[in-house]
Amino acid sequence: MHTVESCPFKVGDMVIYRPSARGLTTDIMSSPSSQLIPGTAYRIIEVQNNAYVIVEGYHHPGGGIYWTEFKAAVT
Repeated sequence: MHTVESCPFKVGDMVIYRPSARGLTTDIMSSPSSQLIPGTAYRIIEVQNNAYVIVEGYHHPGGGIYWTEFKAAVT
């Protein structure tokens, strides 16, 4: 049985976008001016369904991005 992990991040956390190949292709749906930049740090403004992250300044028509596309930023 496959166990799904809950998002370890919370609102206000800083995360770095580290997309998988699949994650990069899903970001194509957003406008080029608002696409996330791999390796860049972003602040989380919302966590949806304990699985999807929405970061500051990013507006994707599908909602948030699965949390595994990010890693915690070292502060």
